[in-house]
Amino acid sequence: MSSAYHIIGDKDTVLGYCFAGVTGEVVENDEQAREAFRLATAKPHNGILMITEAVEDMLQEEVMAYRLKATPPFLTVVEDIWGKRGKRRTLQDLIFAAVGIRIVDEK
Repeated sequence: MSSAYHIIGDKDTVLGYCFAGVTGEVVENDEQAREAFRLATAKPHNGILMITEAVEDMLQEEVMAYRLKATPPFLTVVEDIWGKRGKRRTLQDLIFAAVGIRIVDEK
């Protein structure tokens, strides 16, 4: 199956994007990330290839070389569920970022 978007990342982030109809590949190590990246970049019908910051860290050289090509699928880096570079956000923060509503726990 092909789509305009495809994501490579951790299980939770990929699952979240799948709920929005985005295809994805779950990776847990450098080898899996490298293979998923190779396969995804070989499919130009994926218009946008999203990778998480963690995957970008695993594949710095490959990502830089691919960006210099400037061919579809175009590459973008997205935050995973931990936010910018591993700082985990609370569920309340995620809801606020998504819908702009702050949930307050009244005690």
